[in-house]
Amino acid sequence: MSNIAVATRYAKPLIELAEEKNALDQVYADLELYRDTIQRNPELRAVMLDPVIHGMKKLGILEKLFKDKVHPLTYSVIELLSRKNREEIFYDICAAYSKLYNEKKGILHVRVQTPIPLDESQQKALQAKLAQQLQKTIVLLEEVKPDLIGGLVLLIEDKIIDNSIRSSLKRLKKKFTQQI
Repeated sequence: MSNIAVATRYAKPLIELAEEKNALDQVYADLELYRDTIQRNPELRAVMLDPVIHGMKKLGILEKLFKDKVHPLTYSVIELLSRKNREEIFYDICAAYSKLYNEKKGILHVRVQTPIPLDESQQKALQAKLAQQLQKTIVLLEEVKPDLIGGLVLLIEDKIIDNSIRSSLKRLKKKFTQQI
């Protein structure tokens, strides 16, 4: 079984328990803190992934970093995984929980690629339009790609909506070459 599948098996009951304890948002924030800490500290990530370092040593490190900063439910998961020497999947559990949390809260992350940065009013207008059409709370993740020339590309889950000038020019070129 892949780490993602195992992580999802842990994340599902965790989100249910968090909801029961009215700690859904707190656990989400805790897991984001963990992910951010691991991303910012490659040495810590290396320690968490090292199978030679015993789980109890890792738990000691995690206890100093997180015990007084996170919800008891979050810490109990950290403790459980450390005792079972499964710390390497905690990062994936955080990602799986985040995905389930966003589904539960109706939040959709949309990547938008544009040749120049969108100003605040353009971002708000695009967010409002997408929220209206998709019936979800939209979080825009903006990416500047000058090679698009103009227009924009939206990446929504597994769909790509390409309304860039670059794409239009490619389609036009293809059409001309087929007619010749």
